[in-house]
Amino acid sequence: MLGAIIQQARKAKKITQEELGKRVGLPKSSISKIEKGQTHISFEDASLLMDAMGEEISIQVMGTKEPDERRVERVRFVTIGVTWFANSKKMTFVDAYRYLLIYKGIQFLEENYAYEQTLPRETILNDLDKVCNRNREKLRKAI
Repeated sequence: MLGAIIQQARKAKKITQEELGKRVGLPKSSISKIEKGQTHISFEDASLLMDAMGEEISIQVMGTKEPDERRVERVRFVTIGVTWFANSKKMTFVDAYRYLLIYKGIQFLEENYAYEQTLPRETILNDLDKVCNRNREKLRKAI
């Protein structure tokens, strides 16, 4: 299903599989397999491909609602983490956010907020590097 959405967006933008692949660092054959459903990809990976085309993809998950105060604290922590990451890598905030989103650094910060917020800045940055490097390698191997 995600592959079909990606293909539809790509064709609407008049982007070739080869061009999309170049934008995200994948060969044309990998884009083809994704679009045909021959390779399963995560929502985060689909987000990366859509972002490379200037498009967004979203899903709505129903469940219990987090209290507003806790959500605000978590969002503030993630924002600070992205800012630290951007500064450490000499990237813009937007580029750092996209990178962390693609390679699951944002997800890591959100899921581990309670623990990570107790750590020093350098430890958080090291954790983000490890998570992103591991997920970047997984993505390359999967495709």
